[in-house]
Amino acid sequence: MIAVAVVVQNGCVLVGRRAKQAVDAAGYHEFPGGKVEPDESPEAAAARECLEETGVAIWVQRLLERTTSCAANGLLDILFFEAEPHHGCHEPRLPFAWTPIAKLPALSFPAANAGVIATLVQGGS
Repeated sequence: MIAVAVVVQNGCVLVGRRAKQAVDAAGYHEFPGGKVEPDESPEAAAARECLEETGVAIWVQRLLERTTSCAANGLLDILFFEAEPHHGCHEPRLPFAWTPIAKLPALSFPAANAGVIATLVQGGS
């Protein structure tokens, strides 16, 4: 299971870009997230992964979407959680940056992100 943090602040969302040598979705844009560890809730995993990858501590708000995706190691169960940063504005570590929600459709995300991006762009977050 994969937990993803969709961190929204002031009309922007935290977005990074996967390395060109990554096993899955190389070079694609992504929201911070990763594998749920044993005995860890998906919400806690989303918060942990966001802090590890971006340096931004978050509060997880709610589940936005659950979907599946094919990866090199098989089928992935992906949970996307809406989140907000602790205590206002934070500058994330590269390769993550605050990206205007309106620019998301122009970026190259894996197909599993399509529903979440549509929700964000339509103002449903």
